[in-house]
Amino acid sequence: MLPALEIEVIVVQPTGVPMPADSTTVRFISDTGRGVYMAYRAGLERATGEYCWFMGDDDYPLDAAAQLSAALLAGQADLIVAPVIFSSGRVYRPTRSRLILHFLNWCQQGVIYRRSLLTRVRFFRRLSVQADQYVNIMLRADPSVRTTFFSTPICVFGVGGVSGRLRDTGYASVRMALARRTLSGSSFLMFRALLLAEPVIKRVVKIR
Repeated sequence: MLPALEIEVIVVQPTGVPMPADSTTVRFISDTGRGVYMAYRAGLERATGEYCWFMGDDDYPLDAAAQLSAALLAGQADLIVAPVIFSSGRVYRPTRSRLILHFLNWCQQGVIYRRSLLTRVRFFRRLSVQADQYVNIMLRADPSVRTTFFSTPICVFGVGGVSGRLRDTGYASVRMALARRTLSGSSFLMFRALLLAEPVIKRVVKIR
């Protein structure tokens, strides 16, 4: 799918499912049942490549992802952020705004990370639904992280996952401090004002 790249696939198998043998390009890890972000971390511990891309068993990549190979080979970006197509058919385009990212997260299946970034900012176990949002906000606020926005959808995302149905109480407890840490004074004041309109915003865009 990505010409000229050496692709390493790490599959986290559900607990109790027979473990296939590894091949030269595919490695299998057993899920310990601690949630999706701990599965991400388990995969990262086995990964050796420069970049990583997380997908679930109800997601699949699109042909447009092949257009990213030149940028990946050249190491031109630390983060590549792209639209995804929801299984409902709607295209979700990621925001470039740090302020709006606090309300509308990038869709995980549309983000390709330089793997070393995720040793600096980790997916925390206590953030059961929005650990990726915490990571994305921290990286977006870091001026040393080179972020490239790609205009074409690279993945189809199954919208029936838990992130669309559950509230993350752990994230709610750190949210204000995270905004204060990553936003300027005027943007932080805007964040507090937008909190009042958040239910309406999320109802309109139909994203967590």
